[in-house]
Amino acid sequence: QQGRAVVVPAAALLTGPPAAGKTSLMSQVVMHLLFIGELVAIPIKVQQLQARLLERPESFAAAWNYIDAFLRLDCEPIVYRFLRQAMVARRAVLLIDGLDEGGQVRAEIEHHVAEVLAPQGHVLLCTSRPAGIDEVQYAGFRRLELAPLTDAQQLEALAQRLGSEAAQELLAYV
Repeated sequence: QQGRAVVVPAAALLTGPPAAGKTSLMSQVVMHLLFIGELVAIPIKVQQLQARLLERPESFAAAWNYIDAFLRLDCEPIVYRFLRQAMVARRAVLLIDGLDEGGQVRAEIEHHVAEVLAPQGHVLLCTSRPAGIDEVQYAGFRRLELAPLTDAQQLEALAQRLGSEAAQELLAYV
C-alpha cells in the first residue's frame, strides 16, 4: 500500500458467549504461529491494556498506536524493540483478547482498534462477547462466531484438564 491506509483490513472479530473458548482459541493461534515461524504473535489482554492506558495516558498519546505504547511499558527493551520491528514490518499478528473487557475506556480502545490499527495494515484477530459490539465500527472486519460448547464438549474439555474422574465429580457438583 506504499504507506497509505489499507482499504480492506486484514482483521477478524471473533465473538462468542462466556466460556465458549475465545481465549483458548487465541492460545492455539499463538502456538500455530510459533510452529509456522513466519509471523510473530503479539497477544494483548484488553484488561491489561486498559489498566496501562489509565495509568499512563501520556505514553499512549505520544505513541503511533496503543499496542506500541503498551509493549513499550510492559516489555523489556530488547523484547519491545523486536516486537516493534515486527509490527513496523507488518510481520506481526495482533491478538487482542477481550474487547468487551475494556471497562471505562472500552469505547476508546474499540475505536482505536477499528480506526487506527486496522487502517495501519496490522493483521488483527480480536475477541469479544457479542453484547455491545458496534456493527458499523467493525464493518470491515471478518466476523467469526463461536457457538456455546455442548454438554459433551464441556465434559471433554474438563476431562482434558482435570482427568475423567475429577471431571465427572465436578459436573455432578455443578
